Amino acid sequence: MDMNNEGCKASEVIDVDTGPTFVLRGSVVTMNDLNEVIENGRVVVSRGKIACILEAGQSLPPEYNSVPEILTDGTIYPGLLDLHNHFVYNVLPLWGVPERYQNRTQWPRKREYVSNISLPIRVLAGYSRTARAIVRYVEAKALIGGTTTGQGIRTRVQGGIRLFHGAMRNVEETNDDRLPEAGTLVQNLQNNSEAIKNFRRDLETHTAFFYHLCEGVDTSTRRYFTQLIENDLIRKSLVGIHALALKPEDFNTLADQGAKVVWSPFSNLLLYGQTLDLATLKESGVRFSIGSDWSPTGSKNLLQELKVARHVVESQGAGFNSRGLVRAVTADAAAVTGWQQHLGVLKAGAMADILVIDGTGGDPYDRLIDATEADVKLVVVHGVARYGDRDFMETLNVVPEQAPEPLLVGGKKKAFQLFDPDSQLADLTVRDASEILRDAMADLPAFLSSVKNDNARLISLGVEHPQPFVLELDNEYAPNPDESSAPGLSADWDNIAKSVDLDSFVVNSDNYWPLIEAQNNISDELRRVLKEAYQ
Repeated sequence: MDMNNEGCKASEVIDVDTGPTFVLRGSVVTMNDLNEVIENGRVVVSRGKIACILEAGQSLPPEYNSVPEILTDGTIYPGLLDLHNHFVYNVLPLWGVPERYQNRTQWPRKREYVSNISLPIRVLAGYSRTARAIVRYVEAKALIGGTTTGQGIRTRVQGGIRLFHGAMRNVEETNDDRLPEAGTLVQNLQNNSEAIKNFRRDLETHTAFFYHLCEGVDTSTRRYFTQLIENDLIRKSLVGIHALALKPEDFNTLADQGAKVVWSPFSNLLLYGQTLDLATLKESGVRFSIGSDWSPTGSKNLLQELKVARHVVESQGAGFNSRGLVRAVTADAAAVTGWQQHLGVLKAGAMADILVIDGTGGDPYDRLIDATEADVKLVVVHGVARYGDRDFMETLNVVPEQAPEPLLVGGKKKAFQLFDPDSQLADLTVRDASEILRDAMADLPAFLSSVKNDNARLISLGVEHPQPFVLELDNEYAPNPDESSAPGLSADWDNIAKSVDLDSFVVNSDNYWPLIEAQNNISDELRRVLKEAYQ
């Protein structure tokens, strides 16, 4: 096996990358084009990149003999890329979906949705103290599930919109010429010349442009696909999220143009009672990735979403295997964004985004899908250990004056290192963020009243931006001019829920399983599969 280790020299790492040097030993799942797996291999990380990968018996180059070596007793993968997630909403728990819907314009109009999801997140995201806490909390939640790349957390700082830079990568703003930035459109494309012109421009200026395409199962939803055809908007850069209403010939059209799809099976099943026909997807040859969507009507993280995806594959008998599903959150996901030379694979010269899962042996792809949050031993982003087993985090800590922040996950000792002196969240721990959010969510009407009073006081004092750090919400439904509106969409704050629980970091929590039991649109078999996987 030739792992091309010519890059195993510190002098060959480019200057713009920084970070510590260390070695990880374990079973190495490369996710390269040959899907090579190296038992008892070693991954050498230096200055943010993978310097080399060594097979069992190969000696370390002399310059690495004195660096820390972590005996992981685990299986090492590329970090996971979640290409469909509305992160800001991930402080909210799973919604009890009251009925089966036909398309995405229906459920946001429901009063119980507005009361329990839309209004709570609007007030939490619009107040600086809770907005900062949301960013800290949802990044921590994603890292616990092995995610190293996700869609942007869009903030408004002193009135100016920008994307927050935290512990994970952001597909929409990378600040790295090697990683082309993606564009996103969540709402349905309006049928006017200006909107179509802007859509075409975005397709032409981005390597990947993510569009919520035909989210629904009724025939009328497919018009958003025919709209793209009529305006010559099926391009290689198009990434269709959901794509539920598409016909077999539509997938063939996407494949012919090199377009891609993001599949979110749990969200599809919870809201619409069905998901993609995988035989059609496979036959078309469309490249796809997997995204967990958001916690109100989706998975907490990609580890959960992979379990749902495997269940659907087995239920449909569609011919995909576990390796293909893991590729959909690693190598193939990186290819969707145009990052395949740098991420989604473990190889010399790639960026060191790494996930370590407890244990070795057996099928390495099923091992990842079987894993729960407690099995995540280490998460590295650009060579920096951000989360993992407490002893690993202490060994790899890059901020000596700032000890890793401890927590227990499934009875196992874990820790974060999210500190960055240049971050606006440098003073905010995960524990403090959790307490801030729990306090606010315990009495939402009272919190709303305090926010209004605080804003009025600051405005009276001449403060132009009373809340200098707020979050932009990317999944608030806004009807197109050709769609009818409905009661409940406006901010009727009298209807805000009295309280909402802060969603837990992990699936196997006391309050999660009753929420699963209350879902009307998923099968008893899927309920059983999830419970057995976690309990």
